[in-house]
Amino acid sequence: MFRALATFVLHHRLATALGLALLVAGAAAGALSLQADFSAMAFYGSEDPEVDRLREWKDRWGQDDAVLLLVVTAADGADPQLVTVPRLRQLDALIEQLDVDPDIASVVGLPRAPLLLDGQVGVLDLAPLIERLPDDPEEEPAFRERILADPLLVPELVAADGSVLAIAVELDVNPDAITELRPAVIGLRERVETWRAANAPDLSIVAAGVPAVRTDFFQLLLSDQLLTVPLLGLVLVILLGLIFRRLHGVLAPALAAAVPTLMVLGVMGWVGEPIGILNQSYFTLLPVIAVADAIHMVSRFHEEIRRRVGPGEVPSPDVRREAIAVALRAIGAACFLTSLTTAVGFGSLFAARMPILRSFGGYAALGIVFAYGTVLLIIPLLLSLSRGTVPEAGRAESLGRVDRALLACADLSVRRPWLVLAAFGLLLAGSGFYGTRVVVDNTLTGLIGEDHPTRKAGVVADERLGGILGAEVELTGPAEAFDEPAVLQRILAIEDWARDQPEVRTTSSPARQVEVLYEALTGRAELPDSATGVVQVRLLAEGDGGLDKTLRPAEGKARLSVRTRDDGGNAFADFGQRLQARVDAELAGSPVTGAVTGTPYVAYRGINAVTSDLRDSLVLALVAVTIIVGLLFRSARVALLALPSNMLPLAVGYGLMGFMEWELDPTPAVVFTVALGIAVDDTIHLLARTREEQAEGAELETALRGAVLHSGRAVVITTVLLCIGFGLNALSSFPSMRVLGILGAVVIFVALLGDLFLLPAVLTVADRRRT
Repeated sequence: MFRALATFVLHHRLATALGLALLVAGAAAGALSLQADFSAMAFYGSEDPEVDRLREWKDRWGQDDAVLLLVVTAADGADPQLVTVPRLRQLDALIEQLDVDPDIASVVGLPRAPLLLDGQVGVLDLAPLIERLPDDPEEEPAFRERILADPLLVPELVAADGSVLAIAVELDVNPDAITELRPAVIGLRERVETWRAANAPDLSIVAAGVPAVRTDFFQLLLSDQLLTVPLLGLVLVILLGLIFRRLHGVLAPALAAAVPTLMVLGVMGWVGEPIGILNQSYFTLLPVIAVADAIHMVSRFHEEIRRRVGPGEVPSPDVRREAIAVALRAIGAACFLTSLTTAVGFGSLFAARMPILRSFGGYAALGIVFAYGTVLLIIPLLLSLSRGTVPEAGRAESLGRVDRALLACADLSVRRPWLVLAAFGLLLAGSGFYGTRVVVDNTLTGLIGEDHPTRKAGVVADERLGGILGAEVELTGPAEAFDEPAVLQRILAIEDWARDQPEVRTTSSPARQVEVLYEALTGRAELPDSATGVVQVRLLAEGDGGLDKTLRPAEGKARLSVRTRDDGGNAFADFGQRLQARVDAELAGSPVTGAVTGTPYVAYRGINAVTSDLRDSLVLALVAVTIIVGLLFRSARVALLALPSNMLPLAVGYGLMGFMEWELDPTPAVVFTVALGIAVDDTIHLLARTREEQAEGAELETALRGAVLHSGRAVVITTVLLCIGFGLNALSSFPSMRVLGILGAVVIFVALLGDLFLLPAVLTVADRRRT
C-alpha cells in the first residue's frame, strides 16, 4: 500500500503538490484569526457545577478578578513612612487622576477611606481621610496612630507600620479577555509611572494582583515565543545540516516540523479555539515531535540509495524513486504505528474531567495526524527533487564513531543483559523513592519569575497588606434575616474564625460593617440588640456605597469576602473546604445558608484537577498503547516486553521532579504524555527493524544489533533534536516552562537509553528463557 502511494505521488508530482499546497494554506490561514485566552475560565471550563455558581455570583456582584492592586513603597533612601500628610495628599492626586480613566470602574485608597474608629463616640463621620488631615504638624503623629490602629484600614489599605500602602483599582473591562485587559493594564501602568516620575520620584508604585499577572504572563509569552520558536528553527536547521549534509536532509524535517504545527494552529483559529496557558506549548512541542518520523524517512532513504549506488555516484531519477518507494514502504508502516500510539497517548486525555485537557489532547492528536500525512506525501515529493551524490555512511568520522557506539550499546545489552537489567532496576527503584515526594501544586504568581516586579509586589501584598487572592461566601436567605442580630452574629463568628487562620489577611461582610458603624456611634464593639437598630445603622450609612458591595436585601443575598495569601492551589483549596465547613456549622439552624465561591477558589480547583488528570491519564494511555502495540505486532508477549522501556522515562522523570523538589503543575505534566509517545515511537521503530532483520534470516541477537545500528542512528538523531528542542524552554521567562524544558530533555534522553539498552536486554533474556 505504501509503495503504491509513493508511486502515485511520484508520478503525479505537480497535481499532488498543488493539492497539498492548497490544503495546507487553507488550514493554516485560520491561524491569522487565532485568539488568546489566559483566563481562569479557560482552565475550569463549563462542566463544573461550581462554575455555574460563580457565573451567577459574578452577574450579581461583578468581577472579583478585575481588581489591580498598586503597591506603594518608598524608594531606596527615602523616608519609609508613607502615612504622612504630604504623602497622603500626593496619593490623593494620583487617585483623582485615575478616577477619571474610562477603563477604571473605581479606585480605593487610604486618602479616600473614612476613619470611623477615631474615638469620636456618637459621631458617624464618613468623610474621607483627605478631608480630615491635620493642619498642625504636631497633630500628625497622633493622627497617624489612629489610622494605624484602625482594623478596617490595616492591613487592607496600609501596612501595620505605615511603610506600604495599597491602591485598589477596579478595572471596567472583562478580565477574561486579554485583548481588553492587556491595553487597560499597560495604559494604567504608563499613566501611573508618568505621574510618579513627575510628582513623586521617591516612591515606588508597582502593580500586583490577577490582572497584572495575566497581562505580564501574556507579554512574557509573546517575547518567549519570539525568541524560542526562531531559535528552535535555527538550531534544527544547523543540526540537520551537520547530520545529513544535504539540502533535502534539512528541508524535509523542517517541513515536517512546520506544516503540522501551522495546520493545527490554523484549525484552532477556524473553529475559535484560543491559545491558552496549556496549549501554548504547541509552539515547541509539536515541531519537535513531528520532526522525528521525517528523520527516520530521510535516514532510510539514504540507506536505500547506498544499497543501489556506489559512493560518490549520482543516483538516477529512477533509482531515487525506487529508494523513496522502498523507504516509504518500510517507514510508512512503522510511522503509522508510532503516529497511532502517540495520537492514542494524547487521545487518552479525552477521558479527563477537565474540558481544557480534552481540547489539548484532541488538537495534539490532530497534529500527529497532520505530521503523518506530511511524511507520507510531502516528504516523498521533496526527496524526489533532491540531487547530488550518494551520502556515504562512514564518510564523516563523527558518523563512524556513532555507528561504533551504537554497536557497543547493542553488544553490551545482548551479551550482558542481566547487568543492564540490574542497572536499570536500581534507577527505577531510586526514581520510585523520589517520585513519592512529588507535590501537585501551583501558585498564581508562580506563572512569572521570582525576580519579576509584579511577583515581588504580590509577595509584599501577601505579607504586608490584604493579600491578592480571595474566597467569597455568598449568603442566601430571606431579606429580613440580614437585619436580625442573631444571624449577623453567626456571620461575625465565621469572620472571627477566618481571621484566626494563618493565611487570611482581611475579611469583610455586612455584619462586620454594621458592627463597626455601631461602634463608631456608641463606642461599644458589638451589634445592635434589635433588627430595628440594625436597620437604623444602615440608614445612617446609606449613600456611602460600602454596604452596596456586601448586601442585596431585595435579592436575599449577602457577601462575605476573605482575602488570603497565595500559598498555592492545595493550600487554597484546603482553606476553601475548611471555610465551607465552618460556614455550614455556624449557619446550621438559621434561615441563611452560605456557599464558598470566587474566581481563585474555582480556578485553583480546576488547575489542580488538570494536573491530576494529566497524571492519571498516563495510566490509561500506557495501557492503551500497550494493547495497541500487542495488536499491531500480533503478540501480547512483544507488547509486555516493550513495556519496561516505555515506563522507564516516565518513572525517571517523575523521580527527578521529586528529587529537584519541583511542583507538578499542568505545563510540566504535559511532558509525561509527550514522553510516553516518543518512547513508544522509538520502541516501535526498533521492534519493526528487528522483525525486518529476522525476516531476512538473522538470529535475534544479530537482528537486535542490526536494528540498533540502522534504526538506532535515526533514534539518536531525533533524541538529540528533541532534547535541544525541549532544552530551549530552559531559556523561558516562566518557571514552569523552564521545568518543562529541563524535565523534557532528561526524560527524552532516558527514553533513548531505555530503547538502546533496556529493550534489547529484555528481549534477549526473554528469548533465552523461551529457548
